[in-house]
Amino acid sequence: MRDIVIEFLQNNHFNQLDTDFDFYTNSQNSEYFIVSQYSQEELYNFFDDGKTSQVIKEFERLSVKSEHENIKKNTSLFILVKVDDLKGAFEDEKIQKSILLIEEDYYYFRKFVLLYTQNGLSDLRDKATNEALYNYLESHIDDFEKDMFFNESYFMAMEIGVKLPFFTLPKRNDIYQSIENQYHDNKDELDDRLLDFYSKVTDENLSESLKDISLDDENISELRKIGELLP
Repeated sequence: MRDIVIEFLQNNHFNQLDTDFDFYTNSQNSEYFIVSQYSQEELYNFFDDGKTSQVIKEFERLSVKSEHENIKKNTSLFILVKVDDLKGAFEDEKIQKSILLIEEDYYYFRKFVLLYTQNGLSDLRDKATNEALYNYLESHIDDFEKDMFFNESYFMAMEIGVKLPFFTLPKRNDIYQSIENQYHDNKDELDDRLLDFYSKVTDENLSESLKDISLDDENISELRKIGELLP
């Protein structure tokens, strides 16, 4: 994933600074990107992890140089985290809590977590240009709307597209504002509908409905509608 993100930056005329870190800027020194690999354990301890301290130290070293006057107000850190299963990772409360805390923290620089799997990398290696990524995303928008985990490579490509500020996503409704928000909005709606259902239906009534299941039964009909929200 690191190589793909860096190639994408390079194809958009971002070059590495004179540093051992994956620290990139454009020719005008107006925008900066840091790319760093983290394990899941390092993600959980992001703010106390030594790797984060090293990145911040290098960021501060460069920020005192006059040619990098924009670095403090226009830097993004891409945090790459390898997981075994993308859908499972987005259902993991500990991972999502960590991502939320990290991405909502703007101290020093913006932070974006990109989850990826080893299997998902294969279809992305030839899509590190704006045109290739755009065409790939546009070609499967309908599939993504139905199930955003339908393909790991596509999901990872969408993550990159959403979080790169200079990339323009294919226009389609309003579903790309946040992959995480879309996933959790669906879960929130499901939770709300279930809570509303159980607040109106007693255990005794539900038990009676389940004894003799009929599509005409009001309780069964409502449960079927709620079930349509499941991924």
